[in-house]
Amino acid sequence: MSETFLVGNVDEPVEIHGVHGGESRLYWKRFVTGNMLYSDLDSFEWARVPPDSVIGEHVHSRTEEIYFIVRGRGEMTVDGEVGEVKAGDLVLTPLNSRHSFRPLGGEDVEIIVMEMLPPAIRDVLPDHSPSA
Repeated sequence: MSETFLVGNVDEPVEIHGVHGGESRLYWKRFVTGNMLYSDLDSFEWARVPPDSVIGEHVHSRTEEIYFIVRGRGEMTVDGEVGEVKAGDLVLTPLNSRHSFRPLGGEDVEIIVMEMLPPAIRDVLPDHSPSA
């Protein structure tokens, strides 16, 4: 079978320490970014967050984010509201929301993260379509 359709996988992610001012490390891989696409998707990423790590509280001023929990469970805080999330849950972090994440339990949490450009931002950015 041809590997033509394989764009990326979770092999060899980057190890990041103190992401967004958080604690310890996580493993992250970006599969695609906006300049590779025609859509308003700005980024499609995978992250593995070990149990002793925290994604610090932060704000995205140009993208909305969707967190899809693939494996494990954790605590997501969005604009001061705290909720427990588990595999199969999806969390939207709206534009300019303040949010953070920490695993619960003793296992890694795997997350798919998508960042989208809302119309108010997209309309003022230069064309981000892929070049031919």
